[in-house]
Amino acid sequence: MLSEVGSILVTGGAGFVGSWLLGELLAKRGQARITVLDNLFNGRRSHLPDSPRVTLAETDLSDVDAVNRVIEHCKPDVVFHLAALHFIPYCNAHPARTMEVNVVGTQALLDACRRNPPSRVVIASSVAVYPVRDGANAEESVVAPVDVYGLSKWVNERQLELFSAEVSSETRCAVARLSNVYGPRETNPHVIPEILEQLMARRTTIGLGNVKPKRDYIFAADVARALITIAEQTQSRFRVYNVGTGYEYSVEEIVACLSRISGRRLEIEVDPARVRATDRMHLLCDLSRIESELGWRASYTLEAGMAELWRTVGI
Repeated sequence: MLSEVGSILVTGGAGFVGSWLLGELLAKRGQARITVLDNLFNGRRSHLPDSPRVTLAETDLSDVDAVNRVIEHCKPDVVFHLAALHFIPYCNAHPARTMEVNVVGTQALLDACRRNPPSRVVIASSVAVYPVRDGANAEESVVAPVDVYGLSKWVNERQLELFSAEVSSETRCAVARLSNVYGPRETNPHVIPEILEQLMARRTTIGLGNVKPKRDYIFAADVARALITIAEQTQSRFRVYNVGTGYEYSVEEIVACLSRISGRRLEIEVDPARVRATDRMHLLCDLSRIESELGWRASYTLEAGMAELWRTVGI
């Protein structure tokens, strides 16, 4: 159990998902010291909880010597690796930097962990590793990423698998393939923050791009709990888990949901400048493995998550 460990490292802890994970760790996981490794490119100091148990190491993953010093200093029992470039338009525009941060940076972290092996390592991957297909993707499904971000995440998975085979057999390694995460404190301009920004400007006609493709949207609090469950309960030396709700929704349905919650009559105007030339129509995961092996299931429905987000934004 994480409540029994002395030191936890969270890379990307000042970011969106990382900040939710920190909150969950502080609330329910004993008195472990938590080191946050973050270069604050997307993360924000304001996302870090005001707790003497949390220390920020403002470090770039690609700085090998600095990463080594952080690991040597904190000697983590558990590592949650969330730091990455993951806004796909940015990644597509900066493929070399994406691979440097996501792949070279991950290797630097794992190399440092070889000298001080943790008992648990959980890496955040993405459903972007899956190919374009209409059915639900299981962990054993074919992996065929269609963009540089998905490629970098697939490489991360292989890096962790190789690491797991080389370190102590007591170290448990797991990959969490995250679906589309939403909630307060999001730091990238994904579709839901874009809709909320337009609502904050008191617009009732929402300008968007592709509105038909469907995705599995999962609330950030559920993701934080899933990451902790994976760290605590994984028994395999290396295991991959899908993390989502098992339901997919289009952007049209997201807007309709926010219309019901806000009590505003919202309409969509498709802006040709926002339309992607190509976009997969479905991206859904089979959650049988995480449900059967770890007993984890998302607790927030789309309606409940959007209502919580709406209350937090306070429009």
